[in-house]
Amino acid sequence: MILLLCILFFFISNYHITVSRQRVACKKASAHARPLSIVQISDLHNQNFGLRQAILCKKIQALRPDLIAVTGDLVDHAPYQHAMAFVKHVSKLCPVYYVRGNHECLAGNYEKQELLLHSFGVTILKNESAVFTKDGRTYQITGLDDPIFQGLDANYMSLVKKTLDHLQDFLPQQPSACPDFQILLAHRPELFHLYSSYPYDLVLCGHAHGGQFRLPGIGGLYAPNQGIFPRYTSGLHRENGTAEIISRGLGNSSFPLRLFNFPEIVHILVQ
Repeated sequence: MILLLCILFFFISNYHITVSRQRVACKKASAHARPLSIVQISDLHNQNFGLRQAILCKKIQALRPDLIAVTGDLVDHAPYQHAMAFVKHVSKLCPVYYVRGNHECLAGNYEKQELLLHSFGVTILKNESAVFTKDGRTYQITGLDDPIFQGLDANYMSLVKKTLDHLQDFLPQQPSACPDFQILLAHRPELFHLYSSYPYDLVLCGHAHGGQFRLPGIGGLYAPNQGIFPRYTSGLHRENGTAEIISRGLGNSSFPLRLFNFPEIVHILVQ
């Protein structure tokens, strides 16, 4: 009986999807603009939630997103059929914006993945920006490519800073021509102090898996590139007028179990 209860507990811990809700204010107020509904998906790692991802996709559809932001690690070292089944479905709901994580590189088959993503109409952002408009308000969505694609999986801050500096060159010089709200999609959350030194209103990240094991009152126990008792594993953080939202992710990678850390969809309203 105890063994069965343990199996049930770990199954629920790994497959019960929760929806976390966040609200972020747009500094440029508008009497006519309705809230922008963003669903953030991160670190799926080719996990499967129901036949052709039916459970996951149904939860996303119920949130009625204007756009879906995927902040890396759709895949793992395994094949990518479940990840692509997910993208194929949700790309029919609304525009999907995607940045690569470290596991897209480690899997070794990214070129095939990219062909499928393009066929589904996904906007892949590799150190570049796209513009999304709603109710007369302009949102600039910038994607920061994971540094592992430049051969760095450690000591990558200077590379990221150089990339962010370069991206600023493409912003309009006149304030009146600047976007109303700037969003940065970046897989790795631990560089928030750097991200917040640029004019981004909102940064969306993943990578930390919520700390994998979470303890009440303590939080996550370990995250890649942060180590033991990491600071940036989940939720909303603020610095220098920038908000960073970190998804706990949906799947697992090197370690196959979560503890007190349900898979997560993040629903964000920009008002």
